[in-house]
Amino acid sequence: MKGGIRGFLLAALVVMAGCGQEEVSRPADSPTNVIVAYYQTDEAIEEAPIALNGERIDREWGSEFTPDRPFTHVRLSADEGAGNPGSTRYISVKAVYTSRHLYLLLQWVDEDASNLKDIFVYTGPPLNERLGPQDSLVTPAWWERAGEDDKVALIFEMEPTAGDGLTFADNGCQALCHPGSAPAFGTSDSGRLDVWYWLAGRTNPVRNLFFLSDSDPNDPEHGDPGYLDDWYATPLAGLNADPGWPCYLRNDAAGQGYPEYVYRRRDDDFYDPPNPLSCENRFGADCVANNAVPFIYLWREYPNDYFAAFSAVDTLNQAIFPDAREWYPGDIAPGYMLTYPSDSRAHVRGKALHDEDLVTWTLEIGRRLDTGDPEHDVIFEPEPGREYPFTIAVFDASAGDHWGSEPQVLVFGERGDD
Repeated sequence: MKGGIRGFLLAALVVMAGCGQEEVSRPADSPTNVIVAYYQTDEAIEEAPIALNGERIDREWGSEFTPDRPFTHVRLSADEGAGNPGSTRYISVKAVYTSRHLYLLLQWVDEDASNLKDIFVYTGPPLNERLGPQDSLVTPAWWERAGEDDKVALIFEMEPTAGDGLTFADNGCQALCHPGSAPAFGTSDSGRLDVWYWLAGRTNPVRNLFFLSDSDPNDPEHGDPGYLDDWYATPLAGLNADPGWPCYLRNDAAGQGYPEYVYRRRDDDFYDPPNPLSCENRFGADCVANNAVPFIYLWREYPNDYFAAFSAVDTLNQAIFPDAREWYPGDIAPGYMLTYPSDSRAHVRGKALHDEDLVTWTLEIGRRLDTGDPEHDVIFEPEPGREYPFTIAVFDASAGDHWGSEPQVLVFGERGDD
């Protein structure tokens, strides 16, 4: 049960009467820019594993009855962000580490969950008003694009980074995200950064429906989480994705103005399998339609699999359940295809849930302390006194405007007796 969450949020939130918007005021406890990761023994984690499922559980993260593991309330503002998204907000952060993993918990206020990105909206006529085959569903004029997803970016300094006369450790994103001479994110004069992106419409829906092996060096050993996207930034290369497949691929690679693919039951390896009792995916998990991803998304078990493109013969919208029907105005098709990421791009695991009553996102993140890829990932060495500068940015259904934090510092608490 989510013990203590409502009390915490009510203490941190002030409801602005009459404006219809919940805004975060300065919490009663003075915020600090130091995030302490609290040590948990392997035995303690085995007893109360952090499931990385977007639920803040007291036995995983502690509560008001464990004051030795408090939240840190991080100030977010337009001064550190871009554009003018609105008044100051706060994001509450907690960190836990073990002998092998770092876990982060983030909670922030957001009235609405925006979890669709660049969807295709069908605006053409219904079937009975089309003239015939020449009135094809692949007519670009019959499709519009819509939707922007919520996002969070965490940026860790891998090597001392500076730009435009500022340092990342002292000035955060102002040193490289928005320098006056070059407004592109990632532009710096020196250093190296590790960038983690949580994307509500592109990374958050993806779930691993199998339990990970303890021998897998890339992933936390508990739960069946989703992913964050993993990027890095250098002076010469700027901002680039880590090696590997992402977990989202554009559904209009050719830019043709209509979806390249739509959901078809025959393309779904997990839909109505011939022998459900023996149907498994490549990881040994039971077959579930669309890999248990909601049908507003398009799942691909393998990113290189061949499927016939959307064409004039696709007159039925098969993502409508329980029965397919003709395409009607207002029907949507995904703007992206979802799949499992690979290699270094799959190193950061995480999942978020949105609570409509508390108008709050809760995001749980897990990653190996040492991924074995120091070129693209920050390698955490949990030594007392070792500091890791980082910043946080929150995007509310926007690709640009965001609230950003001042520089934060992640430090690792004493291990004590194992």
